[in-house]
Parts: sequence; structure tokens; C-alpha cells
Amino acid sequence: MNINQLNYLKELVFKGSFTLAAESLDISQPALSTQIRLLEEEMELVLIDRNHKPLILTPDGEKFMQIALEILQRIDAIKELPFLLAKEVKGELRIGIIPTLAPYFVPMFIDGLNNEYPELELIIEELITNDIVHRLRTGHLDAGIVSTPLEAGNLTTLPLFYEKFFLYVSDKHPLYDKTEIEISDFDPEDLWYLQEGNCFQNQVNAICKLAGKQERFQSLIYNSNSIESLRRIVESRHGMTFIPELATLMIPSEQEDMIKPIKGSAPVREISMIFGSLYKKKHLLDAFTKTLLSQLPSSMKKRPEMWVVDSGLKID
Repeated sequence: MNINQLNYLKELVFKGSFTLAAESLDISQPALSTQIRLLEEEMELVLIDRNHKPLILTPDGEKFMQIALEILQRIDAIKELPFLLAKEVKGELRIGIIPTLAPYFVPMFIDGLNNEYPELELIIEELITNDIVHRLRTGHLDAGIVSTPLEAGNLTTLPLFYEKFFLYVSDKHPLYDKTEIEISDFDPEDLWYLQEGNCFQNQVNAICKLAGKQERFQSLIYNSNSIESLRRIVESRHGMTFIPELATLMIPSEQEDMIKPIKGSAPVREISMIFGSLYKKKHLLDAFTKTLLSQLPSSMKKRPEMWVVDSGLKID
């Protein structure tokens, strides 16, 4: 067994295909197949279920992969040790951020991070929660920023901040003239929704369910993970949609009247950083977290008394 074989297995699990993994690793497919087979023979275990498309780990492979990823992370930690001892914030950090947060949150901290830590190479990937969890488990991300609570096995969760839900209402809608809107005021048929399975949409569904409003009909179905796309539809057609608090900061002044607070104890979503149990690249993540939190008002960093809506996601 060698380190290359462990890296090959990690990439194979991530890509789910010998062909795609070989291309990513810049080796031939027969060479990759041979190395995986040698690893299996040495361990006397079948690690890959070759009958499943895409390829997945066998139960034995799952146990092996968990230990293999810990070994690879320890090796990365050794490589980072000189920077850690010198207290240098230097190196590569890969962060996954959900699409309903990234367009609003990243611009808030990116300039400050670049100025404070010019030798930190930050790679941000805009991904849905399921993909973030998968890439964390296969070692292809160092951390993720997602909406929680979230059931995702052995990942560690660090709450960062909380943001309220608002309604974004067309100026053609009867509720446009209201300064605040009760959840019980609106008709769910007037709502534009994100793609089902999106954690933000799950939270919207939970809010509507609380109001006793689950059934809905729309003549146009728009499958998207983009809140900005829904805003454009509200502006050009009619109806309303839910938007998170940070999204309201990006709305032009001439459209601010379309933002409607939810009356009473407004629901909020919790935004957290998730990472593996080894807390890979801890000193880099600590520096990153400190900078991004410095850009937020203190009121958003305290857990509110309001209703924190569950993300509704359970990832095995």
C-alpha cells in the first residue's frame, strides 16, 4: 500500500468512474484499475462496487476509506506544519458555499481577506448542500458553509450567524402596500419557489406548513437554485418569493419597497461552517472564519429567540 493508491481511491470515489478519475489524475485507466486492484488484493477486501453506476464503495470500502482519508489529512497536516509553527496564513483553502448564500456573502469578506492574508489561496465552490457534504467526505473540500441544523453523519458544525427571512413582493400584488406581512396573509399560489430539495426551499415549505398552507399551483414551473432568478420573475410578472436577509442588501434602492418584513417573530435560518472531525487546515480556517465574521453585524452572530427553521436535509 502507498499514498498514491489512497489518493487514487479517493479520486475514484469522488468521480464515480474509472475513466473520469483517470483523466483527473492524469494517468491511464488501465494503470488506475491496476493500482486499485493491487490495493484490494493487499487488503484482501473488495473496496469498490463495480456493478453500481456510478461506482460506490462497498461496506468494507466505506470503513477503509474513512481511515484512508484520515491518513491523507494527517499527511496534509504535516505539510502545513512549517506554516503553522511560523504562524503564517499561507496555502490553499477550498470552501463550498450554498447558492442561496454565496452571491451575497462572498463579496462582503473577499477584499478584506485578500488584504489581510495575501498568501492565502481561497478557492470557493458554489454547491448545493449534498455536494458540499460529499466533497467533504471525499477530501475535496476543507470546509463548507451551509444552512443548519443538518443531519450529515460525523461532520462537525460551527454556527456562524443567523439571518431573517423576508418576502419580496411584486408592486402588482395586493400585499405590496403593506409595511409588514403576516405569514397567514399570503396565498401560497402567489409564491415562486426554488427547486425542491434545496435547503432554502425546504425551510420555505416549513414556514408555509406552519401557516397551514401546503397546496400550491403554478402555471410556470421554474427549477432553479438561484434567488436572483426568482427576484427577476417577481419583478417582471407578479407574486412574491422568500429571500434571506443578506440578499436584501444587494437590492437597488428603487426596489427596496418590494422587501417586506414578516410580522411578529420572524423565522430565521442558521448559517454554519461544517468540516471533518480532524478539522483539516485548522489555522487557515480559523483565520478565514475570523475575517468573515468581522464583516457581519453583532446582532446576526447571536442566536435569536426567533424560530430557527430546520434545513430539512438528512444526508446519509
